[in-house]
Amino acid sequence: GALYRLRSALERVRMRKEAASDLLERLRQPALSPRRDDLRERAELAEARAAALEQALAEREGLPPAARALAEEGESLVLGLIEAEPGKERATVAALRHRAAAILVDSPERGLALLRRARERGLGSAVVLIGRDPKEIVASVPVVPLDQLLASSVPAVTEEGFGYDPDQGELWLVGETAEALQLEMRAQARRLHAQADELASRAEGSPSEPALTDSRIRSLLAALVGELERAERAAERARAPLVAQVEGESTRASELASHLRALAAEEAETRRLASQAGEQLAAVEVELARLEAEAAEARRRLAEAGADPAPGTREEVEQKLARLLRRRQALGEVNPLAKEEYAREKARLEELRSQRADLEQSLQELERLRRDLTETVEHRFAATFARAQESFAQVAGTLFPGGEGRLRPSQPSDGDGEPGVEVELRPAGKRVTRLSLLSGGEKALGAISFLFALFLARPCPFYLLDEVEAALDDTNIGRFVDLLRQFSRRAQFIVVTHQKRTMEAADVLYGVTMGADGVSQVVSRRLPQEASTAA
Repeated sequence: GALYRLRSALERVRMRKEAASDLLERLRQPALSPRRDDLRERAELAEARAAALEQALAEREGLPPAARALAEEGESLVLGLIEAEPGKERATVAALRHRAAAILVDSPERGLALLRRARERGLGSAVVLIGRDPKEIVASVPVVPLDQLLASSVPAVTEEGFGYDPDQGELWLVGETAEALQLEMRAQARRLHAQADELASRAEGSPSEPALTDSRIRSLLAALVGELERAERAAERARAPLVAQVEGESTRASELASHLRALAAEEAETRRLASQAGEQLAAVEVELARLEAEAAEARRRLAEAGADPAPGTREEVEQKLARLLRRRQALGEVNPLAKEEYAREKARLEELRSQRADLEQSLQELERLRRDLTETVEHRFAATFARAQESFAQVAGTLFPGGEGRLRPSQPSDGDGEPGVEVELRPAGKRVTRLSLLSGGEKALGAISFLFALFLARPCPFYLLDEVEAALDDTNIGRFVDLLRQFSRRAQFIVVTHQKRTMEAADVLYGVTMGADGVSQVVSRRLPQEASTAA
């Protein structure tokens, strides 16, 4: 990388020195120097500088050896497909990360073949990008200011070359890498080509002007040429040890690659021999385990039999065992269908287990549904009871002037029954609150209060009341009528009654009467409502 940067700097110094020397030579001439020729020379100089940069780009110095070698053989280098915007070269390399020096292929098989070729040639590490557009990779990573980098929720980079991936918890920095320098040199080459085209176009239409002959400019140019020559000599002095070091490292790298290939071959042979030895060892261990199992089984059977070892030699024991086996075979099978019966019962057991699991799951779901239903019922009952309790107190205050009423939940005394609702009424001037101690008319008013409390808690458009005020006297009927009128704006009431005062308060009357001919007929009448006045 240092040699690559030094060569680029040396080339730029040489081109600038040549340009300064040519300009100084023209200034020293007494004749007029055409401006058009000056522009052409500057255009040619820009083209020459661009060609030098392109030559340096073609050498791909500083890139990994595998990427350089494969690119020279015609493979597509990801870095060669990227055109970075001016000033965003390091951001582009930071977005690509390890993929900047990758080789682009269209299939995994071709990528694996390239990696194998790099390994066989000892080229070192290599990266292959399969079927992806590097431009899309760069476009998917946003470029943010440095002070906003750590606040990004997605992978992002900065123009200075910093990168941050919050998902992986990684931070990185792209410094003076060969990839970034390649992009910067490519951008510089494009600018030089554009400058050369502009100068050439200006030279076509530029008139001739007298060249500058000012002595001050000549002295400055001479000083500049001298400084550039000293810089060139300094660069040559610094370049020599770097070239020697690179050549020495290249030779050492070649030697190490050869040694590494030899070691790889030895490693492969060693692994093959180790694999064979492992297979043989595994076979021996399996055979040893089988013999130990047979010996253990023989000792167990001997212990269960409770007998002493058979006398005689091994051959005599084996002959006796063969005779006993033949005798056992002569006995035949005790139950030939035992295996089939076992399989059938096992299958039935598995089916019963599956059914049991399904039943247990169903019971769990039913229990969950029961809990949900109980919670829903309790919640809705509590909400409805709260509204009915408030409405009952309001209606009872209307039907029992000066009195009060309330609803309260009741629990069964034995603890086994269902909870209920207890109605308490206290007419004006009485201490009685239980319904069983009230008169018939007061009980009727209490029932009407409870019905209207339910109506208000759960409102409906129509209500049907059948003889609800039959047990009331005229005074309480008047209160009942006032209650109907109070709530008639919210709903319509259909009242079946024989009370005259209730009929007088109705808007429409429907009834059955007998005509002069003795035939019953249905009649209806809409009653006019007079505005009530205060006494």
